[in-house]
Amino acid sequence: MNKNNDLLSISALPKGQTAWRVDWFGDIAYPDRSVRRKQPSVFLHLSRVTTDRFHEDPAVLLSPDSTSPAKFQRRVWVSVGTLPMLRVGDIWRNGELEARPDYQLESFPDLEINNATVTLIKAGLNLDDQGFLLPLAEHPWHIQCTQSYCVTVDLPENRRVIIPCMELIRFYFGSSSNLISKLFLPPLERDSLYESATFDRQTARLKLELAEKVSGASAADIGRLHMDPIAWRAAAQIGASALKASVAGQSIYPQAFFPFEGKTTLLAAGKWLSFAGQEKTTFLVYNLRSCSHPFPFKSIRYEVKNSRARSVMPGGTTSELPSSRKPVGAKDAAHQSLTDKDASNSLAPKVRAIRFEPRFPDLTDKPIWKSVELTGSSKAGTGINGAPVDQVAVGNPGSERRVRPVDLAVLMSSASWEPNSVPAFLRSTVEEILTLKGFDVALLTKSTDDGWTVPVTVLADSDGEIDPRLFISDETGHSRLRRASVFAFSNGEEYICAAVIESSPIHIKLYPTIGQDPEEVWQTLKCAAVDFVSPLREEPDGLGLAQLMQWIFGLVAPEIPTLPLKQPKRR
Repeated sequence: MNKNNDLLSISALPKGQTAWRVDWFGDIAYPDRSVRRKQPSVFLHLSRVTTDRFHEDPAVLLSPDSTSPAKFQRRVWVSVGTLPMLRVGDIWRNGELEARPDYQLESFPDLEINNATVTLIKAGLNLDDQGFLLPLAEHPWHIQCTQSYCVTVDLPENRRVIIPCMELIRFYFGSSSNLISKLFLPPLERDSLYESATFDRQTARLKLELAEKVSGASAADIGRLHMDPIAWRAAAQIGASALKASVAGQSIYPQAFFPFEGKTTLLAAGKWLSFAGQEKTTFLVYNLRSCSHPFPFKSIRYEVKNSRARSVMPGGTTSELPSSRKPVGAKDAAHQSLTDKDASNSLAPKVRAIRFEPRFPDLTDKPIWKSVELTGSSKAGTGINGAPVDQVAVGNPGSERRVRPVDLAVLMSSASWEPNSVPAFLRSTVEEILTLKGFDVALLTKSTDDGWTVPVTVLADSDGEIDPRLFISDETGHSRLRRASVFAFSNGEEYICAAVIESSPIHIKLYPTIGQDPEEVWQTLKCAAVDFVSPLREEPDGLGLAQLMQWIFGLVAPEIPTLPLKQPKRR
């Protein structure tokens, strides 16, 4: 069921109280250049759901009788930048997401992905005249898209997994609408994604300067595109295949491949189909849920080109800051719809975060973050007052309509994540920081996980064993790495970093910094982990972070015991 209450409604989807299921992603085109010229759209195939029993028993949706006949499918155009919000199999009602059923949820462990095991096919393939891989009697919902492309992955015992190419694109490159849109606008250029990249082979740390308007939610995907030529070829093939079909005057069904080669475990929702009289021979993937293949880096620190630091809290709210510091501009309506038109040239673009379950287990303990200003002397922005903006659109602006440009950024969240919230262990510290006067404060660990923290730096012994003190039990009783935050404080030409590690009581350690070396955050995190597990670690009794900062910078002179500042060691 839909637990994401922050999703936009989609104006192109049918209105009313009838439930509609996404059956298939069709061809790509510019259906009406008078309203949409900046990016193409995808023809979405929908079926009316004839039973509401799917709420109690999602398995009823496996039957062709659960929807109206496929020949009566409803087809609508939606911008390709909308794909991060859409999945085959999802149920929508009145333009809003209602349910994300599991259908048949299958795990395929230790799949080998390479040229020998993966084959590009069309959805309507009759394999060696033995029968259709997707028999219409069992799966009629692709009937109008038999020329669309899929990939097959070989399984043991002459079985196979079939994944529509549009699902590969959505899953592996749908971290933001900006990224996925660029793939359909050939040729794909590296400088449209990132300005520079630096990789430390000894530590496997990657530093990225993302291109203008590229969301940090796509940092991991772009990191893989930079590091792995197979990933780059897979991404470039999407637009190249679309362009080739367009030049040939054919319907545009993009081709796609996995962005890696090697072993992986896939978790997918879909349906088992028969082939040549054998039951459960072909698993048709409706939507991928998880892929275990590792990314070619251990951490990413990214910067966004021309991004102006604003005094906002990670997560998108300005509610904790004084009202005089909030940005001013055209207000957004409480309920906005995503429209398939070019957005306004005059309205400021925004990033709209949407939260789904983690897709890549490998990224769980790999920090991906940037720095963001929390407090300081920056001026509030100016804007235009007027009626609230009730429509948004993905893609580059190109009109004078009152439609705000947005970038849909897909962030991963756990079951306990709450929108715009500070992690519980960090909450009192952040509240203290926001009361400080006379400081510039920056959060150096604004992550795509929770907006505040990264996993604590892993420390292993000579046998590769990770120190157990770096782990903590979560709300479900499972063990995970503790989370850590790093804050930078400056007052004039003086700088101090504070590392905060999740524990009870909270662990805070201060480190001097020159304030100009971007590598210092790595060193600070490592030193903080070492100090945390040290048997000689000292905890400042009864002192909050704000008190420590005021004392260190000489703004107050309370009776405080001497606290040594740790100097991070250089590699």
